[in-house]
Amino acid sequence: MTGSLRSALASMVSEGTLIPQEERGRWTGPGWSPELPSAVVAPTREDELAGILGKASEEGWRVLPAGFGSWIRGGGPREVDLVLSTRRMTRILEYEPADLTFTAEAGISLGSLHDITSPHGQWLPLDPPGGSKGSLGATVVLGAAGPLRHHYGTPRDHVLGLTLVAGDGRVLRWGGRVVKNVAGFDLTRLTVGSWGALGIVTSVSARLFPIPESDVTMVFCASEVAELLPAARSMALSPLPLAAVELVDSLALEEHGVPEAALLVRLLGSTPQVEEMASRITNDLQDSGGRTLKLQGDRSRALFQKLEGWEDGAGLVARLSMLPSELGTLLEEAEGLRPLATGWSDPGATMSLSAQVGTGVLRLKISDLPGTAERLDPWIIAFRDLRGRLEEKGGSLVLHSGPSVLMEEVGPWGAPGLERHLLEGLKAEFDPAGILARGRFGLE
Repeated sequence: MTGSLRSALASMVSEGTLIPQEERGRWTGPGWSPELPSAVVAPTREDELAGILGKASEEGWRVLPAGFGSWIRGGGPREVDLVLSTRRMTRILEYEPADLTFTAEAGISLGSLHDITSPHGQWLPLDPPGGSKGSLGATVVLGAAGPLRHHYGTPRDHVLGLTLVAGDGRVLRWGGRVVKNVAGFDLTRLTVGSWGALGIVTSVSARLFPIPESDVTMVFCASEVAELLPAARSMALSPLPLAAVELVDSLALEEHGVPEAALLVRLLGSTPQVEEMASRITNDLQDSGGRTLKLQGDRSRALFQKLEGWEDGAGLVARLSMLPSELGTLLEEAEGLRPLATGWSDPGATMSLSAQVGTGVLRLKISDLPGTAERLDPWIIAFRDLRGRLEEKGGSLVLHSGPSVLMEEVGPWGAPGLERHLLEGLKAEFDPAGILARGRFGLE
């Protein structure tokens, strides 16, 4: 199919849209056939992107939406003929600093967006894995959020409107640039977190916030993560407007003098407000034991930028989730995997975790996993059993990336439950030919 698909695209797209064949390798995922994707396209115009999707729907080309390709392996896509990237769609379409709102094309990076809004003292408080290198559209479509979700929420809380090109090439515009603009079913929120299964987002309208005057992180240290759990729960339930409450174990914080487990409490706001919160937190947690550090300004920002890039280069990334009150159970389940990592014979294998205390989400990363099915058998069994235990308790396990054999045997998402009929109905409405992001959410 490669030759015919590329020939068909070459005749219908503008110059520079079809990515050279020799660059195709960086747009592949684990377990994909060596000849796939057959082509990668990066249009600069919405109408061109819509035309490509319409053609793909007619021909049955299997399409994977992408921004810069950082998350191309996420969620277990497979059987991809065409990668359709928005990385060349980077314009700011509207920006009114007085309104604290903007509309931008989906391919703009979060870093570039910040460069435009920060001179006006404004920012979009989203810190997804990968940080400022990721695109706005990918952040929205994946619903990706980091530690700042504790106070600021996820992309669903910031997006006011967006444009979606459905799987058959229809251009759908929802929402707007004002906070109160929704009547009836909120299709904007439906799109956030849809992982490209419904369409490709080409533009986003969202609200901004004033950049905080002061940035401070209180670091409470202990030899084991479990020792910090009572303090973490206390902070998660605090009435103070804490920006982030994160619990980490073996994260490398040597440059901050923290080679051990730590509870990170980030404070953002005016200087008097932050100082008052820091004082109250120190008093509340003075009996928690261990060392206490106070990182201010650039040191605080650097620490959380490190967390944004924490997943980079990992052999496997998983997300475990339960109710925030069950964080102790999640920690126990994660620690149950550690003997597999520490007992592994390959040098350099490590397992570490980072938990968003207030939301009950635990990120787990493991480095240097083997690639063969036989050597991965213990991991396959362990993750299958873990998913079963979590789902029995109302939780979930999502494997975002990992060796192809493990992803195939365990599955990224688990089996869809009662929501399967709803997901299939939405898929049929927005992507009638079923060409988009096949395999995500367990949908083919």
